[in-house]
Amino acid sequence: MRRLVLSIVWVSFLAGLLIAGMSVSSQAAEPVVIGSISPLTGTNAVQGLDMKRGEELALEEINAAGGINGRPLKIIWEDTESSSKGGMDAVHKLVEINKVPLILGAYSSGISLPTGQWTNSKKVIQIAEASTSPKLRDIGPYFFDIMGLDEVMGTMLAEFALESGAKTFASITVNNPFGIGIEIWTKKTIDKAGKTWLEAVRYDEKKIDYRAEIERLFAKKPEAVFFTAYGTESKLILKQAYEMGLKPSKGWYADYMTMWSNEVIPRTAEGINGLVIGTTTGSRLKEYQAAYQKRYGKGAKQTAFGAYAYDATWVAALALSMAGSTDTDKIAKALHTVSKIYNGVTGDKSFDKDGMQVTDYYQRRIYRGGKLMPY
Repeated sequence: MRRLVLSIVWVSFLAGLLIAGMSVSSQAAEPVVIGSISPLTGTNAVQGLDMKRGEELALEEINAAGGINGRPLKIIWEDTESSSKGGMDAVHKLVEINKVPLILGAYSSGISLPTGQWTNSKKVIQIAEASTSPKLRDIGPYFFDIMGLDEVMGTMLAEFALESGAKTFASITVNNPFGIGIEIWTKKTIDKAGKTWLEAVRYDEKKIDYRAEIERLFAKKPEAVFFTAYGTESKLILKQAYEMGLKPSKGWYADYMTMWSNEVIPRTAEGINGLVIGTTTGSRLKEYQAAYQKRYGKGAKQTAFGAYAYDATWVAALALSMAGSTDTDKIAKALHTVSKIYNGVTGDKSFDKDGMQVTDYYQRRIYRGGKLMPY
């Protein structure tokens, strides 16, 4: 009943904000321009393309509903090239040349932290779509995050692994704020349960050989291993571990499995347990998935992150409409209001006082036969 009421309120709210301004004639031809940064090339290009598509779907719906008080919304997409330098180049262009008041993105806390700190210093709104480091909470009043932080994911993943009966644990994580955040929270949960943490391996991106890290990971024979990796690195790490005949007796446990599920060699990832993010129920999710397949084809590679990008775009549009201007103080205030009303594809999108998500949703999965299956 509560969800039905929220859906009715949401539809009415959209109609009021987006359609009310359709009679405005003097500004009708002038778009409201915002920016987006995502990894369209590099290690995380699969995820970045999915995010761009989610934003495109939302953009089409927003403009079909009347845009921003009668003005069309326009997004300028910039490529982070899956790197912090690329991300910084992108936000500098969007802010200094395009003069945008709001930026969507990025993917990876290692990019969202430096870009968010800079955009916040310039009083430009940034809404991270796929970044989860707890350090994001401290950036400032112009930074928001549409996805739950690592403290939630790390805790739930560790609780899942504890059910295996394993007594000894280790982890291999990317050496950036995202990976370290997952490592910290899984370890805290394992320590609290009174189990033994043997090794925490942190690896650098874009290497061509991870066998030394894999040997260190398995040297003390952990029964369960936590695995955090982006697409390109996940394919190589799992391939080399498979070739070395190294596998934890109680299994691998991976966070955000759609980061790599489309890219790994199936036999090397067979049987990995883990979590995917995002609600799997609700009429809005079904509508989003149907619209996505119609627009991009049933064979298009989807990750969890496109739906978060879709929600971020809608929340941004609603806040811009409510603010009635590109004044970023007004937009920031409006974001806190609309997030509590908007019925997201990925669930409740309410921001807390720091602009972070109040909650998020996770489902258990196992990788079988080249696909993520319900656990």
